[in-house]
Amino acid sequence: MIPPCDPAILDNNPQFKRLYQHLTTTLLNPDGSTRAHDAQPARKAVLEEVKACRIRDAKKQIKQQALRRLAFDPDSSVPDDARDSLAIITFYLESSLNLLDLDDDPSDAADIQSLLAPDINQFYSTLPLLVAPLSTTLATTITDLRAIANTGNETPVADLPRTRARSRQVMRSIAQTPLSSQLADRLRALRQTQLTELPAARMRMAATAAEVLATRAAMLERTVMLLERAKHGAVARATKAKAEHLAMVALGIEGKLGVTKLDILATIHTPEVVRALGRYYQHLRDTRERLEERRVLALEELKGYEDVGGGGADSGAMKEIARRYGGLIREVEDVRMEIERLKIKMADESLSIYDEIEIEDMTFDPTLQIYHYPCPCGDRFEIAIDDLRDGEDIAVCPSCSLMIRVIFDEVCRSLFFFSLLRFCGWGLGL
Repeated sequence: MIPPCDPAILDNNPQFKRLYQHLTTTLLNPDGSTRAHDAQPARKAVLEEVKACRIRDAKKQIKQQALRRLAFDPDSSVPDDARDSLAIITFYLESSLNLLDLDDDPSDAADIQSLLAPDINQFYSTLPLLVAPLSTTLATTITDLRAIANTGNETPVADLPRTRARSRQVMRSIAQTPLSSQLADRLRALRQTQLTELPAARMRMAATAAEVLATRAAMLERTVMLLERAKHGAVARATKAKAEHLAMVALGIEGKLGVTKLDILATIHTPEVVRALGRYYQHLRDTRERLEERRVLALEELKGYEDVGGGGADSGAMKEIARRYGGLIREVEDVRMEIERLKIKMADESLSIYDEIEIEDMTFDPTLQIYHYPCPCGDRFEIAIDDLRDGEDIAVCPSCSLMIRVIFDEVCRSLFFFSLLRFCGWGLGL
């Protein structure tokens, strides 16, 4: 196709305008082909044959598209039993022979036709039912083509009947319209619009683009000015000077704090205090040496006791004394535990014990420093930590006469109070 030229360029160059008109009107066709051999009979015959081939191909494409619409459009009036065979025939027509010949075997075409023979026969049997929908679809397609060609000279066909005779009449009336001439007129009108309106639109677009670029340049210039003012202006320099001044002030304050620290240390550690601390350090060192000497003497004395009596490693006098002392301690502890059990038994006989509860099953209240357990009367049994420390193990209910015994052994008692002291911070300096 010959590219369009701006009318302004043609008006400014008369010689180029004559050359351009001569090329477009005398030598070349609108599609860029030459007109030199149009008058030859052989060329005319070839052009007519090409035109006929194009017309046949266009008709074939229109028919295939119409069959596709009938096969896959749910609103078409094709019966459901004929829709499957119509879809298969549509796919067969749209498939090229090269795609069907997978292994270049000439017998494949016959095999495909033999496979599709039942569908082709069913298509032929249902062909009378497809005539009316196909005619309606073709009429609608040709009406759309006429609208594209911009005929505008004839009344559009509306409310097409679905009878076969009426469809043929409509097809004959539509076929009488010379579409080629209408398409040629439409192409000429579009070319004229392209030659006249497109350059003006391009000029307007170029002017708009120039305005946008100018606005962008002004915006960039303004941005650069603002950045320059913000970075190197009076405000930026004043802020920088203030920051440097504050940094110097902070350094001065840090030096003053160092001097003050040294003054305080000099005030606290006077020469008298330093001498007193030195004397105390010497006294502690002498005391440590004396204690170390006493420890050595005690170990030597113990070693002498162990050597008395001779014999094996377990025959020392001190070891025998320690063994007997341990035995006495165990006997005293057994007697004490027996006395405690007797006291508990006597207390149980005089008290009404409701139940015995492990201390792990009771709930601790850190605010009141008590352990409590639910009572059947609705209240709760309570026992204070001080009572547990003193050896008491009876928790009473303030609302009734019931009592329970809190069960935990001596080892658990010691571990419990030690962990409780660590938790509460009592006596540990926490």
